[in-house]
Amino acid sequence: MPYIAAAILIFTAMRFMVAAANLLQRQWLKAGRAFYNERVSILIPARNEENNIGMLLEGIIGQEYKNWEAIVYDDLSSDKTAEIVTGYQKTDYRIKLVRGSKLPEGWAGKNHACHNLAMQATGDVLLFIDADVIAGKTMLTDSHSHLRNNRLHLLSVFPTQVMKSAGEKLSVPIMNWILVSLLPLKMTFSSSYPSLSAANGQFMMFDAKTYRANLFHSTFKDSVAEDIEIARQMKRQKLKIHTLLDGGQVSCRMYSSLQEALNGFSRNITAYFGGSTMLTFAFMLATSFGAVPVYLALGPLWLAVYLAAALLIRGMVSVSGRQDVAFNILASPVQQFVLIVLTIRAILNKISGRITWKGRVIKY
Repeated sequence: MPYIAAAILIFTAMRFMVAAANLLQRQWLKAGRAFYNERVSILIPARNEENNIGMLLEGIIGQEYKNWEAIVYDDLSSDKTAEIVTGYQKTDYRIKLVRGSKLPEGWAGKNHACHNLAMQATGDVLLFIDADVIAGKTMLTDSHSHLRNNRLHLLSVFPTQVMKSAGEKLSVPIMNWILVSLLPLKMTFSSSYPSLSAANGQFMMFDAKTYRANLFHSTFKDSVAEDIEIARQMKRQKLKIHTLLDGGQVSCRMYSSLQEALNGFSRNITAYFGGSTMLTFAFMLATSFGAVPVYLALGPLWLAVYLAAALLIRGMVSVSGRQDVAFNILASPVQQFVLIVLTIRAILNKISGRITWKGRVIKY
C-alpha cells in the first residue's frame, strides 16, 4: 500500500507541474499580423449540421483575412445542410459545396470527407475545421500568422468549449482536464518525441505542400482518432507542429447533452493514452480512487496534500481552457464519476469492436 500511495502522489505531482507549465507558459494562440497573402482553403466536413453550418459560414465571411475559399463536403446529410450552404454559395463566390458519395469500405466518414475536401482545395494553406466551430473574426489572421512565423507544417488549436446544459458542464471539461494535465503543450513544438504530441480535429491547419505530399487522412483512413495519429506521424517524420489552446479566436459547442458527450468521448478517450485501454483504465482508477491508498498508507495530512493538489489541477486547467473554475472544482466528484462511465463505455466499445456515430457503424 505505501508504494501505491507514493506512486499516486508522484503521478499527481507530475500532472500538477504540467498543468502549471501550460498555464504559466501561456499556451494560447496569440494575436498575429496578416502580412502573407496566401490563399487559405477552409475545409468543412458536414453531416447533418443544419443547426451549425450557417453560424460557421457567417464567421468565415466576417474574417479579417480575406484571401480564403471555403469548401463544405455534404456527407449525405438527411437534413437541410446542403440547402443552407447553397444559399451562402449564391451570395459569396468563395464558398463551394461538394456533394458527398457513398462511403467506401475501410474508410471512416470524416476521414473520407477530409480527403475529398483536400482534393478540391486550391490554397497554400489547408484548414480542416468542424462544422460546429464558431469562428472569431481574427481566427485566420492569428492562426495563419502563427503557422508561418514558426515555420510549422501543422498548427492545431483546442477551441474554447461552449457549454450550456448541465450534462455538458459535467462531461466536456474532462477532455481538457486530461490533456492539459498530461501534455506540456510547449513540448508539442519543441520536442521530437511522438508521444509528446497531440492535435484536435476540430481545427487543424496544414502547410498545403506538406499535406499533399502525405495525404494524411488517407493514411489513417479508418482511424477514429486520426487527429492524434496524424500529429504523431508528423513528429516521426520530423515535421514541425504545434498544438495550442484557443486565445479567443475559435470556440465550439461539441455536444448539447450528457448522452451526446458520452457517445462522442467514449469513441476516442483511449487515444489520449496511446490507444491503450489499460492505461486509460489505470488513469481512471488513480484519479478516481487515489485518495484511498494515500489515506490508508500515509494518513490525513498527506490526504489533504493530495486533495489540494487535485483541486488545484482542476483550477489551473479550467483557467487555461477558459472554463468556469468554481464550477469545475465543486463538480469534480460528479465529473470524476462521468470519467468512470466514459472509461467503461470505451472498454465495451473495444470488446464489441464497433460503435455507431451519426448514423454509421464504425469499426473500432
